[in-house]
Amino acid sequence: MNELVDQLMADGPNSSRSTSRSSRIGHSIRIWLLGPDRQSRLTITHCIHSAAETFFIVSMAGSIFFNVSADAARPRVLLYLVVTLVPFLIMAPLVGPIVDRVRGGLATTMIASFVTRAVLALLLAENLRTLLLFPLAFGILVVAKTYSVSRNALLPALVDDLADLVSANARLSRSATLAGGAAALLAVPMFTTTSGAWTLRVGALVYVVGAFAAYRVRAVAQPIESIEPDALLELVRPDVSSAVWDMMALRAAIGFAIFQFGFSLRSDGEPAWVFGLVILASGVGGFVGTVVSGYLRRHLTEHSMFTAALVGTAVVTGLSGLAFNRATLVITIFVLGLAVSVGRRALDATIQTHAPHARRGQVYAGLETRLELAWVAAAVLAVAIRIASWIGVLTLAGFLAVVAIIHLRRRSGLDILRPVVAIPLPERLLLRAETLAEHGYYDEAIIVAQAAVEADAAGHSKAGSDHSEGRVTLGSFSGNLRIEAAACIEQARRQVEPHSGDQ
Repeated sequence: MNELVDQLMADGPNSSRSTSRSSRIGHSIRIWLLGPDRQSRLTITHCIHSAAETFFIVSMAGSIFFNVSADAARPRVLLYLVVTLVPFLIMAPLVGPIVDRVRGGLATTMIASFVTRAVLALLLAENLRTLLLFPLAFGILVVAKTYSVSRNALLPALVDDLADLVSANARLSRSATLAGGAAALLAVPMFTTTSGAWTLRVGALVYVVGAFAAYRVRAVAQPIESIEPDALLELVRPDVSSAVWDMMALRAAIGFAIFQFGFSLRSDGEPAWVFGLVILASGVGGFVGTVVSGYLRRHLTEHSMFTAALVGTAVVTGLSGLAFNRATLVITIFVLGLAVSVGRRALDATIQTHAPHARRGQVYAGLETRLELAWVAAAVLAVAIRIASWIGVLTLAGFLAVVAIIHLRRRSGLDILRPVVAIPLPERLLLRAETLAEHGYYDEAIIVAQAAVEADAAGHSKAGSDHSEGRVTLGSFSGNLRIEAAACIEQARRQVEPHSGDQ
């Protein structure tokens, strides 16, 4: 909203006399919604994507959830959520490299994702009552994640000033939310008056329109450069990993809330409009978050944005559980949607500031996978258990309180736990390399081990000694990475440990 006000003020008294006030306002609103010309093409494409996804979601929700009783819907929703886990598991190892290496760049990947989803949606429309429903839905989810990774990786190339990345991300989400809401006003009545099949067919048509919009992005998008090995080190920073964990917690909270209250409200005999109001509150909260996040970023650090989101949501949810009714439930979901939106902007800002090269398909796919896995896992838990709505609110409040406490302790640890006599840098890097190897990140472990040797060599070169003999080199990453990582770490430790006492 501040962007819109600033633009209106800039176009005020000093604007050309030949430009009418209405056209100035129209231009300002266009910039607020779509951004500059290069960004506007991606924004329009993303809005069409959001609209098409809305038709798909309405069709799936109506076919799986609303046309049967709550008890009968549970196993079907559980199966659907389990199916959605698989796309996230294959995102990092398969989707990321494809996005980075596809000939023609990210825009070509986006075009292909729209066309593929249009075909799958048409096939799904003919198989809503067959065993092909879940495989086809699975295919649409996989391709949708490919689009999301491509969009996230492409955006920085369309922003002239990297300081505007937070606003650009917020604009994309804000406009897509409006487009998705407008599509829902068409999709829901269409589903109730016709069928899920016709809703999917219209969604397929919207996907086709999105392919043409993505084609226009090609004119302003260039293929991104390849990832340098050192870019992987950016994700090991404590501030980046902390932001990812905080966002995973918020995503888990919203995933649990939507499905828990969806089933508990139906079981309690609440009318459908109450659940619709809960979904609306979540969407409105997310939209408000895209509006206020830019303002918050100008006054708070990314870490403080997460602090406000986690602590504020925990307090509101706790109070709602103690005085539970329809109104407090809607307020809780609104605040939670707002917190998730603000947290996502804070995560993007953290990555853009501290790990800018991580916004590439291969690396960013791993981050998105972790966030989506948190959402799906929490949703599965919500569907599997049977508790009343007020107990669900208190459970959510307890989870958020624990997360907020951990966040505050971690934050104080980052700020305070800086010992006067620290462990030498080479040894710290070796410990990190061993941790990465234990978690299966063998290529990153090799890079960090090399960095430990280089730090050790640099420290002794200042002291006038030379320990460059036998230095670990990165190599070409051929053969078994696990064995290479273990050998590299062991070689680095033999070289560093004899000299660590000298630092």
